[in-house]
Amino acid sequence: MRVAIVGAGLAGLAAADALARAGAEVVVLEARDRVGGRVWSRPFAGGVAERGAEFVFASDEILHATAERLGLRLFQKGTPYGAREPRGAEPASLAEVEAAAAELRSLAPRGSIADALAGSTIAPAVREAIQARIEISSAHPADDLDASVLAETGAGFGSFDTFGVEGGNSGLARGLATRLAVHLDSPVETVVWDDQSVRLRGTGFEADADRAVLAVPARAVERIHFEPLLPPAKAAALAAVRYGQAAKLHVPLRAPAEPSAVLAVPDRYWSYTQLGPDGLPTGFAGTFAGTEAALERLQVGEGPERWIARLAALRPELDLEPGEAMLTTWSDDPWSLGAYSAPSLSSPLQTDELVRPVGPLAFAGEHTAGEWHGLMEGALRSGLRAAVDLTGGPTPP
Repeated sequence: MRVAIVGAGLAGLAAADALARAGAEVVVLEARDRVGGRVWSRPFAGGVAERGAEFVFASDEILHATAERLGLRLFQKGTPYGAREPRGAEPASLAEVEAAAAELRSLAPRGSIADALAGSTIAPAVREAIQARIEISSAHPADDLDASVLAETGAGFGSFDTFGVEGGNSGLARGLATRLAVHLDSPVETVVWDDQSVRLRGTGFEADADRAVLAVPARAVERIHFEPLLPPAKAAALAAVRYGQAAKLHVPLRAPAEPSAVLAVPDRYWSYTQLGPDGLPTGFAGTFAGTEAALERLQVGEGPERWIARLAALRPELDLEPGEAMLTTWSDDPWSLGAYSAPSLSSPLQTDELVRPVGPLAFAGEHTAGEWHGLMEGALRSGLRAAVDLTGGPTPP
């Protein structure tokens, strides 16, 4: 069986790797000049900065197993990801925030996060800190965030370990791609399909296959012309996916800092320091802003200057070296146009329809991963699921 994979992010590469190990003839077509998609590691300030997906959780079983199989070592980052000290607003202690979040989660509220918080008895300052924390991690406004986000790992409160891949999370993508035929700078523009075959076309190339996996963000799928068109239900489900907007800022430090996590409540970003693979503090601070409003408030579109100034005011204990700062945005990335899928209340993720195969076409990507959406784990799981959709049976672990 010949299979074409559209997209060399973790989802596409996981599908391609599983299919190749099951005996399929696989070709991967990637629009970017690198593999990894929204996983993007870069050497920075004596270490490695993650410009895209960063934190690995203990519950990420497929990611841990994949890293082990590829011979990649995971290390503890030390950053208290779920225990971010609120600053910049009315005083609220971390203990108060964690207790209130646990109480709110136990109630399993319905509706939006904003409605759930407004209807609670939580003190206003604590309520605002919780809302800021969830909006940042979801990269989407609380008045359109489904309250079910409280159960998601990425929005978790409390002390728990987080991990990274030694050498950068991009090592997962490179490791999966090692034995695959991957064609970079090859954006697919047209997919011609029938029940028996698929033909993929782009500028200067054409690829024929028996089956294909579409493993790109929903917005990228929408830009591909299908002949015949995708069924209306599939097209509507893809169009309904909402993406959070986020940006990352990495700033070198003149003096390394021990692991920390600070929540900038009004500005809707968090700042963190962490350990490297050697167990020593890295030479830079990371920051992550979530929601379009936060990016506008920080004037991200004009460069990093305002954000750096806000960070310096928020965290005077850090000895920043702002001249070498690195800003990463995703809203202007032509192949994603956003960070990751958001659990929108007004436009929910239609997982059943998103994963449903169409003729010889299977679909993957974190937006198809249900409860694992928005995570590297979800991307990997979706790729393995898409491989099963095509083969009709189990693929190699």
